[in-house]
Amino acid sequence: MNDPLHSNVLAVLDLAEHFDRLRSRADQFIASFDTGTRGFFSPSEDDDVTSLWVSYHTGRSALLETIHSLRNEFGSLSSADLVAKHGIEFLVGYAASLVLVDAARSIRDRFSRDALVRRKLNEPLVLHGIPQNSFDRIQESLTDPRNALAVRQFGQYYEVHRNELQSIANAYGGESRASGKLVDLIDALRFHIQVSASQYIRARAADRSQQVTHRVIRGGAVKVVYAIQQWGSRLVSRLSTNPSHEPSLPSSIVRELNSMIVPGDVFVTRKEFAITNYFLPGFWPHAALYVGEGRVVESLKDGVHVRGMESPYGNDCVAIIRPKLQSTEIDMAIQRAHTHVGKPYDFDFDFTRSDRMVCTEVVYRSYEGVGGMQFELTKRAGRQTLSAEDLLSLAVAGIHFEPLAVYCPSRNETVCQSDAMTEILRNTMGREV
Repeated sequence: MNDPLHSNVLAVLDLAEHFDRLRSRADQFIASFDTGTRGFFSPSEDDDVTSLWVSYHTGRSALLETIHSLRNEFGSLSSADLVAKHGIEFLVGYAASLVLVDAARSIRDRFSRDALVRRKLNEPLVLHGIPQNSFDRIQESLTDPRNALAVRQFGQYYEVHRNELQSIANAYGGESRASGKLVDLIDALRFHIQVSASQYIRARAADRSQQVTHRVIRGGAVKVVYAIQQWGSRLVSRLSTNPSHEPSLPSSIVRELNSMIVPGDVFVTRKEFAITNYFLPGFWPHAALYVGEGRVVESLKDGVHVRGMESPYGNDCVAIIRPKLQSTEIDMAIQRAHTHVGKPYDFDFDFTRSDRMVCTEVVYRSYEGVGGMQFELTKRAGRQTLSAEDLLSLAVAGIHFEPLAVYCPSRNETVCQSDAMTEILRNTMGREV
């Protein structure tokens, strides 16, 4: 089912599993470190807690991005499928909100009483866009009365319409049962995260109050979906996102780039207001591998899939680099890329395993060893990784890749090549976002 909404269903289910894995990692971390007598972290423990925190923020940003991606499409829907369409939107948004709350509470329950860990989680991680005091701010949003009321209202709507939503989910999901699993996930989490009034008051008293400017909108399915979007907007308001912005390249730029690209080229892209910009290194955070015939192999939050060109061209800035290989070697790399299709996204950014993949790992595992290509991984947040800007740096240096073209309207409103492209890349790479 090649449907953005179905992709969001898969993403929420995968993110729920991601946070389950994160909880297991956190428990192993707590059991293994010995800071009580030392009063500080060893370098390896510091890497572990940093990696854990970045993984949490990456998953959180993906959930918030999923909530933002909900769009009401009244004009394109018939009256017969209107309820079904928005029923699935509600399930996606409600499940995402429950996973968010459950994950935040898990972090709080494990670390809020440990002064050393809490101090560490409140440190800024500039490279990943994680601000100072982020742990405390997340806990404040968790106990904010408006947010608590919103989640309660979502739950009341779900309780009233559960049977209808279950039927809609089963019909929409088909044989994959993916949307039906959303109902299972909601049923598992909604009671798990419930707290008594006295528990809430105590938790609220422990955190500083925070004013929230948007009101929750009550009503039917469409209004509840909108309320979830508003709730997600409040949670990411500090990130200065612009949900009304629709990234896309001008048609003239698309035609020009289409005339240049050949199979094996790597797209490195940027959406100006994407939430994930705040948790990925550099100005250029994302990559996709062009495999020919108007298709790319690309890993997004719903996993590794073959996608149309609306994916790389649905950005504000695009850079294209070309491998310095023979055509037979490029064919081998493309065949490798296809073997990874269907794998889930790796929110832990762990390049030591290949059963889950981030976007740049698709490029890495497709080209590593082909024609003598060898990539040097860089340690970030305790993990050996390859960023999208690492790929651009190789191209600028003439190692393994060569620069082909770039479109970055904040620097030049035309497609640039050669020295002009290199100049743009050097002026944007490494810039704080």
